[in-house]
Amino acid sequence: MKTAKQVRKKKIPLHIANVMKERYGKSDQLRYVNGIALAPIGYIQHKFPMQKKAKANSYTAEGRTHIHKNLEAVNMRILHYLMRHPVAYRSIEYNDNRLSLYSAQMGKCAVTGKVLEIGDIYCHHKVPRHLGGTDKYDNLILVCRDAHKLIHAINPQTIAKLTELLNLTAKQQKKVDALRSLVHVESC
Repeated sequence: MKTAKQVRKKKIPLHIANVMKERYGKSDQLRYVNGIALAPIGYIQHKFPMQKKAKANSYTAEGRTHIHKNLEAVNMRILHYLMRHPVAYRSIEYNDNRLSLYSAQMGKCAVTGKVLEIGDIYCHHKVPRHLGGTDKYDNLILVCRDAHKLIHAINPQTIAKLTELLNLTAKQQKKVDALRSLVHVESC
């Protein structure tokens, strides 16, 4: 094991990663083993997280209840159903993101805000897979059956019927139009 001083004095050629040079290059505590630099524990610096609440941790009963308090709004029966009934022939990423979306959207339709029930949950690809869309979280959205039909509808009568049925606000209609444009369906 060589110290930083020995390496400099004997001019031993070493290749140190830029990160190591940047963070620990000035430290005399830097040690080398077989030409590889080891980070000196005494020289490591850290910052405390600024926005994190101290009581939110998984080590105490109070902390765990604080973490799971946000999940109270989600219907656990439906979440367990989604866990136990993955969509067949779809990727693990798709099914995992479907669960994450259900929690993130608080069990509600992204278009109408209606609470989703079993059999009424549709995981919609914003950019369809045949147009290069993926199963990534950013490309998925959970919607109710009628909103999903409206997003993909082509027939003007169907669009009018579903729009009337859903009773969409201007903001919701704008969201539907944006989703329809990503699917490359013309709005009426």
